[in-house]
Amino acid sequence: MVWEQDVRVIVMLTAEEEGGRVKSHKYWETGEYGPLKLTRIQERKVSLEPTSLKTTPKRRSVSTSSQPSPSDSSVPFIIVRKFTLEHTGSPFSPMREITQLQYSGWPDLGTPTHPSHVLELVEHTNAVVRASTSSETAVSRRPVLVHCSAGCGRTGTFCAVDSVISMMKRQRTNRKRVMAQLQPQIKDDGSDGDGDIKMKHLGLEDEGDWITRDDDDLVFNAVSELRDQRISMVQCLQQYVLCYETVLEWLAKQGLLDSGKRKA
Repeated sequence: MVWEQDVRVIVMLTAEEEGGRVKSHKYWETGEYGPLKLTRIQERKVSLEPTSLKTTPKRRSVSTSSQPSPSDSSVPFIIVRKFTLEHTGSPFSPMREITQLQYSGWPDLGTPTHPSHVLELVEHTNAVVRASTSSETAVSRRPVLVHCSAGCGRTGTFCAVDSVISMMKRQRTNRKRVMAQLQPQIKDDGSDGDGDIKMKHLGLEDEGDWITRDDDDLVFNAVSELRDQRISMVQCLQQYVLCYETVLEWLAKQGLLDSGKRKA
């Protein structure tokens, strides 16, 4: 599937074992898998702890993980692996580099220690996605593969949060564009101009009405859409609440950035 869909980024939201049960096989080990040849080339740890949380008490406990602990076991982290993939049935296709981000500190049917850890993971994932496509032009965006153990609870939560934050970024961008286009009219006649500028003039007619509204519950809409596609996406109440908490963390961070109190 990774080869067929040209996946370059994998987000893994589980340890290999939890509670004595296997949750994921080590599919990233160097070896040959049928016509596919995988070669692991790099592995490193990246902290998920924002500076603002270093002295903040934790709100939830994290389950034990089979992964080796960093020097400070209380600091949440992800393991970033890079490996190459070749297909013997496609000898003229170039070797592909895949990046995997594994977060093992998210317990099944539970939540991480703090919503900021999910936010950091989402932002790190998006940075890796941008880096994997920055040198390419006229190429449609490749899908990101997200999985946990069953592929619904933790996976659905990550996808919902990532989708909502992406939508809110587009809302902020378009709001700034609207204000920039309204400014000349406000100066000319003193009106707010809202009734005079049509959606098509702003290039928003294909976005849907959510792009200009701030009264829609985007989290509810995103989770509902995901559950229409797969059962049990965002599997429990704690994970549903985590979606809201993480989006609120993002909004708070944007407020600090807008006020100039924190560097991007």
